[in-house]
Amino acid sequence: MRNIYSYCGIRKQSHYAAVQKQVDILSKESLYIGFIEEVRIMHPGMGLRTMYERYEPEQIGRDAFINMGLRHGYRLNPSHRTVRTTFSVKSNRYKNLLIDKEFTDVNQIWTSDITYYKIGEDTYYILLIMDVYSRRIVGYSVGDNMRAEQNINALQMALDLRKIENYKYKLIHHSDKGGQYISNDYTDLMGENGILISMCNIVYENAHIERVNGTIKNQYLHRWDITSFMQLQKKLENAVWAYNYDRPHKAHDKFGKLSPVEFEELLKEIKVEDRQKLIIYTDKQNDYIKSNNQLELDL
Repeated sequence: MRNIYSYCGIRKQSHYAAVQKQVDILSKESLYIGFIEEVRIMHPGMGLRTMYERYEPEQIGRDAFINMGLRHGYRLNPSHRTVRTTFSVKSNRYKNLLIDKEFTDVNQIWTSDITYYKIGEDTYYILLIMDVYSRRIVGYSVGDNMRAEQNINALQMALDLRKIENYKYKLIHHSDKGGQYISNDYTDLMGENGILISMCNIVYENAHIERVNGTIKNQYLHRWDITSFMQLQKKLENAVWAYNYDRPHKAHDKFGKLSPVEFEELLKEIKVEDRQKLIIYTDKQNDYIKSNNQLELDL
């Protein structure tokens, strides 16, 4: 070995230190890979960058962590499927109430949408209700149909979670113009709880909840092996919990890598006047719609 060290121009101590460093790296790498595996059980669609920023593993840089994960095959593959879930109705009963409004607290705007999930030849429909200011999913349901009863189940869950007796028309429920949202039972339940009804005019006016639907379906449900409706119900519950309690949301980056529930807790310590104002995108080209919304808000 002395001849080899001499030929390579290195010292025995230097070689030993290099070997020991490599052993340490491999040892730590196995720990990091185990960590990635554990996180992916809860968040099967969480990217390596988000994972690093959320949990901040010690003694490894962000780029090194990402490169290591990619090297071991933890790159996320996108999932693309399409099924129509919105069957709009020609209703002028409910206008878009979000035009020119600012939001500074939870329970000011909830938004809802429906997506689908296929198991074999069977199609199931998932409905989510989200508090837009905190990005927390406050209600959800899943069934083999898109009847209004699914909406009612999700809305009742949201009402039970928040435990507010009456919103006194300070909360807006926003959705697309799907027929489920104008059923008498659903609108009556909102009316009984003092909730205003708002509907978008174009698809981009409901983008927040559509992104959440995509996250729950593509980054969670599609990455689990779900073979039955009962499994889908349980995994949806797991996905919503992980999204609400443990997944950091980019909307809260100003305050750190906070999940929606963590952000709601932090919000209690921030004065209303110091909070960031949230403005929802709306199409302002139709002055008639805008003026009608203003009239409804003034009533």
